[in-house]
Amino acid sequence: MKQFLLGLAITLFMSTATAHPQDNLTPEGLMHYYLKVLNEENLPALQDVYHFPHIKLVSGQLMVVEDKNIPVIDIEGLKKSGWKYSAIKTIKVLSQGQNAALIEMNFSRFDAQDKEILNQTTYYNLTKNKGYWQIISIHSMGALAGVKAK
Repeated sequence: MKQFLLGLAITLFMSTATAHPQDNLTPEGLMHYYLKVLNEENLPALQDVYHFPHIKLVSGQLMVVEDKNIPVIDIEGLKKSGWKYSAIKTIKVLSQGQNAALIEMNFSRFDAQDKEILNQTTYYNLTKNKGYWQIISIHSMGALAGVKAK
C-alpha cells in the first residue's frame, strides 16, 4: 500500500511539474490566454504559447522561427510603436480537428491613452502536438510592430 501511495504521489507531482497554463484550453481560450500574457509582457509564457519551429507570414514575408531562445515578440519594438495593450474584438474558429485548428482573430492595439493605434485581422494555425494548443503559424496581411521580418 505504501508503494502505491508513493507511486501515486510521484505521478501527481510529475503531472503538476509538467503542467502548462494552456492545458485544457480550447483554441479560442488559447487566444484569450495569448493576449493576456502579451499584455502582461510575460515572455516565458509567450514562448510556451508558440510551437517551435513556427512560421510567421507578415506582409508577404516568410519567417521561420526555430530557436526557442529568440523572443517570439519584440516587446520593446511594440512599445516603441506606442503600444500599451491589446484587446480582442472577435475570434472565429474557422476549422478545428483533434490536433489542429485555424483561427481568425480581429484585435486592436491601444496606447497609454486608450487610443486605438492598430486594428487588424490575423490568422493563426494552432497545433496540439504536445497535448495542449500552441501557435504554429501566424498569417498577417499588414506589418506588425513587435514582429521582426528577415
